[in-house]
Amino acid sequence: MFATAMALIPVYTAKTKSDINYMKSKKDLNFWEAKELVYKAGDKSASAYLVLDGSAEIISADGIKLNSFGPNELFGEASLVLQSDRTVSVRAGPSGLTAKVIGSASLKRRLQKDLFLSALVRKLETRLIEANRIIDALSKKTKKTK
Repeated sequence: MFATAMALIPVYTAKTKSDINYMKSKKDLNFWEAKELVYKAGDKSASAYLVLDGSAEIISADGIKLNSFGPNELFGEASLVLQSDRTVSVRAGPSGLTAKVIGSASLKRRLQKDLFLSALVRKLETRLIEANRIIDALSKKTKKTK
């Protein structure tokens, strides 16, 4: 069932340099140098990002690397879906990052078109935020015992 729901989400795949150059000409792209901060925990959220080139690293509020994302992967959507401030920080990966900006209104329009998909995304985002909170708490507890 999850695979069926995910198949409904269109994904742009930049296959060639000309594809990437075309996307770079669009106003809704952002570029970050290697290790440059995209946003930090506590920031207000206004958009999500679709990685087109390079990678993004997800960092807990305590500085623990939680995950990384590469081309055709989305990040920053949890705060939009749950209408909350950022709970993690994100920085560009070692080779930098090129990402398409997906505004709050655009994401909401897409989710409103499919009630099942909207409920699924909301539930997964809630679980993700709780898992990040637990990892952060365990990290702090581990540091205190050292």
